[in-house]
Amino acid sequence: MYQGPGQGGPDPHHGTGPAPKPKGNTLMAGLLVVGSLGGVAVIMAGLLAYLTPAIEDEPYGPPVPQAADGNIQIQEVPAAGQQPVGVTPSSVGPGGLDAPLTAAAPTAPPPLPVIMPPEPLESDGVKPRRLAIPKIGVLAPLMALGVDSRREIQTPPLSRPNQAGWYKHGPIPGEQGPSVVLGHVNTKKGAAVFSRLKEISRGDKIKVSRSDGSLAEFTVDGVEQVSKAAFPSKRVYGNTGEATLRLITCGGVYNRATGHYTDNIIVYATLSKTRRT
Repeated sequence: MYQGPGQGGPDPHHGTGPAPKPKGNTLMAGLLVVGSLGGVAVIMAGLLAYLTPAIEDEPYGPPVPQAADGNIQIQEVPAAGQQPVGVTPSSVGPGGLDAPLTAAAPTAPPPLPVIMPPEPLESDGVKPRRLAIPKIGVLAPLMALGVDSRREIQTPPLSRPNQAGWYKHGPIPGEQGPSVVLGHVNTKKGAAVFSRLKEISRGDKIKVSRSDGSLAEFTVDGVEQVSKAAFPSKRVYGNTGEATLRLITCGGVYNRATGHYTDNIIVYATLSKTRRT
């Protein structure tokens, strides 16, 4: 390493004064430095533009088709463009951010419970009040949802992004059978209640407080992302002997032609603990 004067090394210009700096060389060096920095700036700007994801603030579409008469519309055949059953997973995956979410085979059953479920709660005249998911910081009020004019389950109003809703024509959380809770991922103004739902994984806890003073705690069994064109109605709505919970929101690609996203993210959970609040 070169050591300059006063650092124990030789001074190359000792006794002769500072060496003159040719003006032409100085100007050329300056131009080269400026040009190099400009090139780096252009490259960095291009990389940032490529790596930064676009922010989508359009609202998500309705998550689940449902017949107005309460009959489940079951579709077991993969839609065009989807992978055939032979190459899809045979069961719902554990979820989480470690691997991309994929759909299970259309005939796959719901995932097995992580914890031996207790007896379902008595629920006559009871209503769910609030939903809490500590893993992703969710604490949201629950409203009752019915069926809209398109024969689909209603969704919470976009004007209340922190609102989640439970399908009132099915079991309520804690009651025997699959209870369905819906929420938006975002609105035109930003993130909504289920914006981080895709981060949920097997073993995480979901809590629902109820009007009778009880708390139903569920443990997540698995998570999948499926095309809305091949929604797994039997897996989601099929009757269960335990109290189960399904959280549903939207994912996939936003289709500007239809105004909806292509997929649903579905979280499957089973009742694992109950207590009085």
